[in-house]
Amino acid sequence: MNLFDEISFEKSCGKMMPVRRNMSTFNGDKFQCACGGEHTFDVNMISVVTEGLNGRFVVICPHDPQLMSLIKTKMKWGLMYQGLEYLAGHKIEEA
Repeated sequence: MNLFDEISFEKSCGKMMPVRRNMSTFNGDKFQCACGGEHTFDVNMISVVTEGLNGRFVVICPHDPQLMSLIKTKMKWGLMYQGLEYLAGHKIEEA
């Protein structure tokens, strides 16, 4: 998985806001992660940091809390949910 620097990752995310949607809708759905693996979404295991426009949200990798992934909900014709799609990743640098 390609990892972006902080500025590029933030640009990829666009305008973000606190999580308001019911994320349990995605429980059981698989998604690619910045760690290079595939995870199954579960609100009890996957931390959602923020959400944005057009079905985007940022999650923390369950195996490496320094990795963030920008995920998007894939939609067909804007109506039919098709799954989760990895868009970008970023590794948080320790100070």
